Amino acid sequence: MKIKIKSYLWSGIVMGIFSVLMLAAMPGQVRLPMFDSGAPSPRIIPGICLVGMAVCSVILIVQSVVFKKEKEIEFDWAKEKPCVVLIALLCAYVALTIYIGFIPAVCIIFPVLLFYCGERGPFIYIFTVAAGIGIFFLFKYVFHVSLPGIGG
Repeated sequence: MKIKIKSYLWSGIVMGIFSVLMLAAMPGQVRLPMFDSGAPSPRIIPGICLVGMAVCSVILIVQSVVFKKEKEIEFDWAKEKPCVVLIALLCAYVALTIYIGFIPAVCIIFPVLLFYCGERGPFIYIFTVAAGIGIFFLFKYVFHVSLPGIGG
């Protein structure tokens, strides 16, 4: 199945919506300091970037709709399916890390990723899971950064 996508129009719409949502979420996510020290607000750089993104999104939409200047790309599901599946597995990894913890997520998703990529040797499965567990303990005991453990 092949789909033609107007890249300027859809890029402008998606990134415009994203920038507006992030601008709306920023006051709840980036707190202002308790006292005014005269330093710039911590919201200044992300705010400038998001406003710039919104302006560029509007320019892309105007370029597509008004000036009829467009770049069409063809999305071929047969060619893009492996990449989409890998992205979905990585999103599942993030969700599992949040809900069941880092180590169980590594033990579930990384072997599935290896199998999907065609790896069949048992050593690489053991090494990958052991490396994931090692990274967990490295962050916990050496860097003193807490990752979601077993059970979130």
